[in-house]
Amino acid sequence: MADEYLAHIEKNLRDAPSTRLIATQLMLSTSLGLFAFFTFCVLRCKFPNIFMARLNYLSVSNRKFMPPMLDTKSLFGWMPIVWKINEADILEYAGLDAFVFLGFFKMSIKLLSFCWLFSVAIISPIRYYYTGDYDQGDDPNGGDNDDGDGDGNNDNGGDSNLSSKSWDMGDATDFKAYLWLYVIFTYIFTFITTHFLMEQSRKVIKYRQKILGNQNSITDRTIRLSGIPPELRSERALKECIEKLGIGKIDKIVICREWKKLNKLFKYRENIVSKLELHWSNYIGNKKSDVFNIRPFASSSYPLRQENIIGEESRYHDNETINEDIERASRSDSDFASDQPTLDSTSDDEYQDNGFGADSTSSPTTLLGSFGTTTYKKRPKIRLGFCGLWGRYVDAIDYYTNVLSAIDEEILLARQRHYPATPTAFITMDSVATAQVMAQAVLDPRVSFLITRLAPAPKDIIWENVTLPRKDRIMKIYYITILTGILGVALVFPVGYLATLLNLKTISKFWPYLGEILKNNQWAQKFVTELLPVYLFTILNFLIPHLYVWLSSKQGFISHGEEELSVVSKNFFYVFVNLFLVFTLAGTASNYWGYLSDTKKLALQLAASLRGLSSFYVDTIILQGLGIMPFKLLLVAQLIRFPFFKAGCKTPRQYRDLYKPPLFNFGIQLPHPMLTLVITLLYSVMSTKILTVGLLYFIIGHFVFKYQLIYSCIHPQHSTGQVMPIIFRRVVLGLLLFQLTVAGSLALSNAYVLSMCLAPLPIFTLLFLWNFQKNYLPLSFFIALRAIDKDTSLMGIDELSPTLPHSGTAISSITTGTSGVGSGLRTPAHALTSIKSSTIDERRELNQTYEYPYLVQSLDGPWLAIDSEQIIMATHDGTIRKRFTFEEF
Repeated sequence: MADEYLAHIEKNLRDAPSTRLIATQLMLSTSLGLFAFFTFCVLRCKFPNIFMARLNYLSVSNRKFMPPMLDTKSLFGWMPIVWKINEADILEYAGLDAFVFLGFFKMSIKLLSFCWLFSVAIISPIRYYYTGDYDQGDDPNGGDNDDGDGDGNNDNGGDSNLSSKSWDMGDATDFKAYLWLYVIFTYIFTFITTHFLMEQSRKVIKYRQKILGNQNSITDRTIRLSGIPPELRSERALKECIEKLGIGKIDKIVICREWKKLNKLFKYRENIVSKLELHWSNYIGNKKSDVFNIRPFASSSYPLRQENIIGEESRYHDNETINEDIERASRSDSDFASDQPTLDSTSDDEYQDNGFGADSTSSPTTLLGSFGTTTYKKRPKIRLGFCGLWGRYVDAIDYYTNVLSAIDEEILLARQRHYPATPTAFITMDSVATAQVMAQAVLDPRVSFLITRLAPAPKDIIWENVTLPRKDRIMKIYYITILTGILGVALVFPVGYLATLLNLKTISKFWPYLGEILKNNQWAQKFVTELLPVYLFTILNFLIPHLYVWLSSKQGFISHGEEELSVVSKNFFYVFVNLFLVFTLAGTASNYWGYLSDTKKLALQLAASLRGLSSFYVDTIILQGLGIMPFKLLLVAQLIRFPFFKAGCKTPRQYRDLYKPPLFNFGIQLPHPMLTLVITLLYSVMSTKILTVGLLYFIIGHFVFKYQLIYSCIHPQHSTGQVMPIIFRRVVLGLLLFQLTVAGSLALSNAYVLSMCLAPLPIFTLLFLWNFQKNYLPLSFFIALRAIDKDTSLMGIDELSPTLPHSGTAISSITTGTSGVGSGLRTPAHALTSIKSSTIDERRELNQTYEYPYLVQSLDGPWLAIDSEQIIMATHDGTIRKRFTFEEF
């Protein structure tokens, strides 16, 4: 049957790809990567506020929790520091989600290292002995498929060299001896993969339970209740109903309401504030210093002020008064410094020596977009007519100040109004254990009533979606889901046609003129069929995932964490189905749709396709790992937008936003590494080259992403490591495809008995997945009751750390160290004698509440200037100074 089927598909298979261009691709990718790396090293020293922007972000909270400093005077001095950052440091400085993300890369490095050693030491030498090919499908003549007519093509019609080379296994004895190797190492690689996958899952669960169990934050004690019937949509009725169940006591209930009017008022207010700040900046003046060389917010020589707001009684009666206000406000910190306690002993010179002072001549009190020039412009005027084209002139500052006052009064009135309740509420219990029990309980015998889930962190909630009416939110979920499915199907067509570039036969069929040109030009043919698809494939990998991010943002998710997990799933589905499965099958057949429709022989099709695409995937992984991965250090999108945003910056708020660290989204960054691991596993017994480049990909990626998550990017979403089950299931999918591919390859070689020997492996893999779903998955979402620290003595730990706001929470027992993971996890008794610190996830939740933000948010005035960690704002009574907070930045 295999011979008949092979003869059927031979005429559509692309010619065996040349390995000659792998060296060219390696040279191009290495050149790109080295260029990006050296450029980053230079720019990091010159512009530390861009490439170490996250240090500014962390310094706003507390300098004590900042990661190790990097010297900006050394081009390569940052590398050993980043290399030494261990898992405990990652947990403290980047959080549990970053720990899981980077842990996936470490797991992949260990897994592929073992597979690579077996492949280099055993598989490839034996294969070379029997077939003359180091990798399956290699051309011993260097990839020259020329049949001797000088055109560089094999013109034997349907008789491609597949039968004579790629499928030639020697005589019958050698043939069986050689193929037994595939069966044995398919078992070995499967068991190695499951071992490392389970080891990583246990590690994540252990750290997750340890960290979350030692916390007592409001997030850990709160559940989200949905499907609340109308008769229970009041705090009193709902509290009585829940407490009658005997689960535990309730501390607080926040019923979500349809606060749409407040949303509109605050959006309008933000627009007015931005206009008012713009007119203030035009009036006061803006000192255009080199913003690249400004000092970070936390590098001032004077300490942070402990008060939240310090008012100054002055009014804006004339220009001189304004100037005196701002100058006196700037001087007040120096006079106040001697009376205030410092947060740490690090001097400003030490910060500069550690790489924060790129400009040695800048003053410690340099203002970010400083205001207060000696000469003032005329008061800005605007017209009240349509779009400012006609109408009488009025003073712009006075006009927008009056409008802002009117909006604030309307907001204060709107906060007192009654709004219809939604069927969603956040219920804070008296203990973490009670919340965990309630989150797993079935409260109502009716379907879709009183559904309990663990609540996301307050800062992670998308309140605009929470306050939507139920029918509106359900409608958004359904139509975005349908649109996503339609988009996934629609993208099959361009990907399928892109795949035709892999095959000269299909090019000649769809573009006859181009086919004739390529037949007469061997190097043009190599470029179009070997290199061009790799770069187009990479461009699609970059563009389409951002579309799924935007679609998910419109889907009505309750939290950013849920939205990010959805993006991970959507994007992996896209890259796997469209950019792997469809691309692989379409890339080896001219009759694309007929090839896809033959589902009965999927294993044979997949095996035959992958044999013809090994060089393509080697080229792709080389480009992604060696060429493109180092460019992530450069934050290319940030560099491109920076000159344009800098040119348009006129207000202090715009200058602050200019230096915000870019967001790190797992939905963008994680799916492609997962697909790369799947592809590498598929070829693990057939190609040592792919194992080699796959291993390099994960080594470089781990180092690049570690730097980004610690120093340059922020990951505000907090899903408490729930991305690990997604990783687990996708790797298991890769294992099943790996086993299917090897079985199909053996069947195509007429080794039916050997193919049948692999039958137990899919059953074992599915049982392995079932075990994870049943026994490990609950621990990936909930905190075990025995893991919750009930020692009340830990409730006063934060008294030992006066720099932390008192919140009554137990501080996590994760401490930084240099001796690996074991020293990072401490028992509570041991932790009390050491320097304690909480993880970044816990610090983000300090003093947070589940109140609707627009009900409690302060109505601050326009920003006039930013002086180190403080904002100078205008009010009706003069200027006030307000310190930055972690959340504000």
